[in-house]
Amino acid sequence: MDSRVIRIADKGSFSGKVSIDVAEIHGCFDGELTARSQLIIHATGRVSGKIRYGKLVIAEGGELCGDINALAAERNHPPILSALTA
Repeated sequence: MDSRVIRIADKGSFSGKVSIDVAEIHGCFDGELTARSQLIIHATGRVSGKIRYGKLVIAEGGELCGDINALAAERNHPPILSALTA
């Protein structure tokens, strides 16, 4: 899914791949999530998987786990390449 906003309700859940401007999570998300502008996890929210975000807000009680990176950090720090020399 590629859209502007996703909102998962308290008892709702989503599993899959999403590229979005703003993600607001009250329920459960599992998968690959890119929130280009903002990821908001409320107290009842549970997010897991490969997570990329512009800005992050987590309310007390909200959970976030997995492979998590800020988009700005990925742009500013390209992967380090190493080479063996003889």
